[in-house]
Amino acid sequence: MTHADWIFSNGPVHTMDRDHPRAGAVAVADGKIVALGADAASWRGPATEHIDLAGKALLPGFQDAHVHPLAGGLQLLGCDLSGVHSLREYRTLIADFARANPHAEWVQGAGWYGDVFDGGFPHRALLDELVPDRPVFLISHDGHGAWVNSRALELAGITDTAPNPDGGIIARDGVGAATGMLIEHAADLVSALIPDPDTQHIRRALITAQAYLHSLGVTAWQDAAVGQALGMPDSFEHYLALESDGLLTATVTGALWWRRDLGLEQVELFRERRARAGGRFRATAVKIMVDGVCENLTAAMTRPYKGHPHELGMSLIEPDELARITRAVDAAGFDLHLHAVGDQAVRDCINAMDLPRRKGWDPRHQIAHLDLVDPADVARFAASGAIANIQPLWARQDPVLVETKLPYLDEAHQRVHFAFETLRSAGVELAIGSDWPVSSPDPLWGIHTAVNRTAPPADPHARDARSQHEPLLPAEAITLGTALAAHTTGAARANRLDAERGAIRVGMAADLVVLDADPHAVEAPALGGIGVELTLAEGRAVYSRSRDGALPTLLAQ
Repeated sequence: MTHADWIFSNGPVHTMDRDHPRAGAVAVADGKIVALGADAASWRGPATEHIDLAGKALLPGFQDAHVHPLAGGLQLLGCDLSGVHSLREYRTLIADFARANPHAEWVQGAGWYGDVFDGGFPHRALLDELVPDRPVFLISHDGHGAWVNSRALELAGITDTAPNPDGGIIARDGVGAATGMLIEHAADLVSALIPDPDTQHIRRALITAQAYLHSLGVTAWQDAAVGQALGMPDSFEHYLALESDGLLTATVTGALWWRRDLGLEQVELFRERRARAGGRFRATAVKIMVDGVCENLTAAMTRPYKGHPHELGMSLIEPDELARITRAVDAAGFDLHLHAVGDQAVRDCINAMDLPRRKGWDPRHQIAHLDLVDPADVARFAASGAIANIQPLWARQDPVLVETKLPYLDEAHQRVHFAFETLRSAGVELAIGSDWPVSSPDPLWGIHTAVNRTAPPADPHARDARSQHEPLLPAEAITLGTALAAHTTGAARANRLDAERGAIRVGMAADLVVLDADPHAVEAPALGGIGVELTLAEGRAVYSRSRDGALPTLLAQ
């Protein structure tokens, strides 16, 4: 008889299997779950590693339904501003990074928040002071803008009179001078000049990102931009190479990036990519950007932004064209992954989901972000069968929301802000994605905010009293069980991985996470403080707090 590699017992096992939600023990052999409950003990052998949970909780490994690992990994390796939240700290980090990398042709980084700056936008003057000799390119935390210095503007030929590019805005001051803030596709004017990182650096970034996600209990994800996208290099070949070299320990669903400058001929290219992937890395979805974000007035709205009576945002793809694209992508057997923030963009996506139903085709189409959904569209959303891909960490009253977003939303729009419970109660399936590096990929932080509608105490971007103690639309909170499901079984369905992982069931892949406390046994305000003890991916320990400390050993490879 084959013996178990692992047996977990003496603690709550939350299987996320509706038919058998709890188990007393779990046995794992050859990367699979082979026994639950009393049967697990019979699998014990001389080499079995027995984990006494001692009251700690075992759950399926978390899955992230919308994440950008390459961007996150490059940010961790570059001038990373995401861990602080003040202009003083930004100044120190930028200066220190430039000084520590004197031979870098460009100073690159990401993670800044607009509310740190007067008026919500940075200015090139500070970067000119800190780095006068080289171009600087710093992506905002949400990925929808870039902060650059005068040298970068000069290299890109961006003058005070330069026209806005299609799909982008060159921010200007009161006298019309370019400020160094480039919104949406205006950032491409500069990013196009930056040499792509070499293969070794990209591989290191992906491995760094994977290690970080494993340390948070994440064992599978959907990369929401595989292709030449968002100023990032194409990660497709790198994923394949990491898998070939045995370094890809997560299971990854690639959402292939739809380029607005190309047409339906892309579908055939996507078919070719799908045929080449199929192990730990699969390419089964297509990502389409439909609008921008509210903070820079580029999310497409049904009503004008407050204080801007003629501004309805930006539809990156017109409705008729979007419908044509979705039909072609669906007909080719790909899952649609649509970015929609404003309520007009969401409506356009729902309309585009009016697709022929085909025998044998079980689509996992989803709309991501969903900051605003018009109440008139909720029932139609549910009827479409689309999954709501939500980022719960945004649903709290932090300074970014209060100072740089809410002022642009009228009262009716504010009442439907991140309406998770409204969508759930209407019958819409939920899947949680972090959108890291836009926000933290910590599943427990996201679950905390989904349940409490407040910020987890340790979040550096939301340590004020309002973020911590004043819930954002508390009636839109979801239950702990719903939130855990959205980060396990729900995300697995969105990632098209639910047949093999996302729950603890005999025969499923042994993607597991041991938490240092049982989420069902702590008070709701303590959820964000729960940590990860151990992460298994197909029965392999890819993170252990006792062994690895902050990050697993894969980081060093």
